[in-house]
Amino acid sequence: MWTATLVIAGQVESRDDFATSELASGVEERWGAPVDQPAPSVRAVPSGTVFTTLEPMALSQQHVTVDAVMNYRKRGLRFFSGFDFAFAGQYAVENPKSSDIDVAFVFPIEVNKAQVLMSDLQFLVDGAPAPMELGAERNRLVWTGRIGARETRRFTIRYRARGLDSFTYRLDPSLPARDVSLHVGVIGGDNFDYPAGVLSASSVTRSGDGLGLDWRFSTLESGVSLGVVLPSLKSWDGVIATMARRAWFPFIALLALLFALGVKHRRPLASYETLLVAAVFGFTFVVVAYLAALVSFEVAWPVAVLGLGAAFTAWMTKLMPDEGWRTFAGLWLATMGLPTLAVVAQGYTGVIYTAELLVGLIGALVLSTRASVRAWLDDGAARQAEVSS
Repeated sequence: MWTATLVIAGQVESRDDFATSELASGVEERWGAPVDQPAPSVRAVPSGTVFTTLEPMALSQQHVTVDAVMNYRKRGLRFFSGFDFAFAGQYAVENPKSSDIDVAFVFPIEVNKAQVLMSDLQFLVDGAPAPMELGAERNRLVWTGRIGARETRRFTIRYRARGLDSFTYRLDPSLPARDVSLHVGVIGGDNFDYPAGVLSASSVTRSGDGLGLDWRFSTLESGVSLGVVLPSLKSWDGVIATMARRAWFPFIALLALLFALGVKHRRPLASYETLLVAAVFGFTFVVVAYLAALVSFEVAWPVAVLGLGAAFTAWMTKLMPDEGWRTFAGLWLATMGLPTLAVVAQGYTGVIYTAELLVGLIGALVLSTRASVRAWLDDGAARQAEVSS
């Protein structure tokens, strides 16, 4: 049984590795990819000079809003955190000099990636629609123009797209940033996280089935990355693998109880019958895993456990007809149900196992005081002594 559960757990974890590699690549091709949006860059030269000695300029304002709606995608046992979002960026470029400058405003963009499905792209300069030059590789939005002395130009960029797992907004690490704000609103989940190397939000608000994350900075000496790992649904592959790895303990308890019933009814399990019990118990996790790939775990688990439990109960009733079917059904549900609950409710695993053992210990103490149980145990011990002699 121990070997079988290890093999089952290994197979489920192998499917998990597949889900994070080949399967994830397929999902990205169809439903989007992690969104990594760099901030715009600005390069400037004094008016009338050639665009060969461009100097980088820091943006004087960056106000970004991302409104996301979760659109989870299920493949096999895994749920992928797909999301549809609307991006809106308000930017300002200030000319602090006493003479005009010519600038190139560049916004990195990826309209050529089909899986992102970018749409409704809008580009405004000082509130008026501006031509959208996407460059030779169509991977950036470019605007060139003149900014008068002590003047400020304002740029607005909006688009809709979809992504997977995370959204990251990267400020230019080589330039200071001023008046920076990012708001990410999410509908459809609240168990967010942060990508590696990303600055956590200044404030987080929760409301109903959504949340809002805000970053606000008046000045930053150097650019940083801001962003969030979008909410996720529980991936049941790891849960099923953990259940299979831990199955040896409830299986031993089941065998011990069946052995006690065998002594009671003078009908001990034969070796091949013990192997059949192990096969039914272990195969339950295989059925759960494959059903969960087709339907939700909440449906797959009761169907598999109750279905195979009914077969186990009917078979054991045939082997020990003097014992009621409720006994075997109770044994099956107890050895399957509580261990599963201990895995699913990961924060309460120790409490659940402790409570289960405590109930079993108290039950054993109570039963040991009953005359009928003591007589049965004494009778069983006498029969074992006769067999040994």
